Amino acid sequence: MRVTLVLSQAAQSARQNCPSIPGHIHCHLLRKTKAMDLYQQGIPLPVIMRLLGHENASTTSAFYAFATLDMMRQAITKATPAISVPVTEPLTDEKLQALYSLR
Repeated sequence: MRVTLVLSQAAQSARQNCPSIPGHIHCHLLRKTKAMDLYQQGIPLPVIMRLLGHENASTTSAFYAFATLDMMRQAITKATPAISVPVTEPLTDEKLQALYSLR
């Protein structure tokens, strides 16, 4: 049985419990998802590059080294001094996008 067929059947079955699973699942999507997961966990790009078998660091950085909203949110949180009054509402993605677009 081809890997593509197995992935397709597994995705179709999993989609019943998790509708956000994409309609087209392929091997490279799994590879990219794992690489992004490693990057978001703080694994250095040279390590990810070696795991993926890339010969050039620019290949890895071009496809996997971009900041997600969660990564930007964590960076802002780390860079912000502690406030004595607790924040009542977390920043929404819309507000974060507006803040990131300021130049």
